[in-house]
Amino acid sequence: MVKKKKGMKFLLWLVIFFFLSILLYNITEKIVHSKKEVVVPNIINKSVYEALDIVSKMNLSLKKIGEVYNPNYPIGTVVSQQPSAGMVVREGRSINVVLSLGGEKVFVPNIVGEDYRKAEVLLRQYTLFIGTVTQRYSLKVAKNKIIEQQPREGEIVDKNTPVNIVVSLGFPPEDVILMPDFKNKHINDVYQWAQKYGFEINVKEEVVEGYNDSEVIDQRPLPDEIISNTTFIEVVIAKNKSALKKEQISYNFEYELPFLGDTPKNVKIVQISAEGENVLYNKPTLPKQKIQLFVPPKKNSRIRIFVDGVLIDER
Repeated sequence: MVKKKKGMKFLLWLVIFFFLSILLYNITEKIVHSKKEVVVPNIINKSVYEALDIVSKMNLSLKKIGEVYNPNYPIGTVVSQQPSAGMVVREGRSINVVLSLGGEKVFVPNIVGEDYRKAEVLLRQYTLFIGTVTQRYSLKVAKNKIIEQQPREGEIVDKNTPVNIVVSLGFPPEDVILMPDFKNKHINDVYQWAQKYGFEINVKEEVVEGYNDSEVIDQRPLPDEIISNTTFIEVVIAKNKSALKKEQISYNFEYELPFLGDTPKNVKIVQISAEGENVLYNKPTLPKQKIQLFVPPKKNSRIRIFVDGVLIDER
């Protein structure tokens, strides 16, 4: 009797489970089929924000499943998606995406001072290559050596990025004047060079630490740039708080020809001291043209001005 009751109870639970399964199945079917079908959009090459905006409007979601280096896709854009664009899915489905990390990055090595062949080999080791090559004269860098590079040493770039270089042609011919590198030199070196070539120099002073007084800390044009008699040349020199003695400081000399007319006259300006004569200026000059010179300080020196070989002034 007891066994019969247990068998009936088991059968009853089996029937209940059967009907519950059917009910659950029907409910699930209704829930699933109540969601609309949508066509998966194409989100390849879209930023993650654009992709999220697109799929959310279709009641879909986005799920990142990975990242890859790919120079053909900007950082943060979709490289691949699953399901693919055009497939039909139910609303609520997740679209799995792989995002781009951009091109694989490398540090740019220093190739300044190297020759072309060695630079090419070195760049290849970093998965870089030589791009545009230009040439120019240089007072500092030997012929066929690299003067400049762009991108510069230490910059982070994508692999297979070209590095543009400037290669030295060596010293210039006599008719080409290059701006020397005066940084860390005394201003008197600048004056002597300017007087030799007849250039006018604009000098600025800046109070800084770590430099000697009257030491050049900046210049325009930069070293090795081609200059002419119309080039504006400016140097910045360090000025210490303790001033130098008067005889240690170079001064600016100005002179204007006291003549009228349009005919140029040959003007020669000479500095005379115990060391001898030093020609500061010697070239044709128009009347009323102002001559500006930087005269190096020399004790008890005099300045003589000759016009067409005739002494007309002494200071």
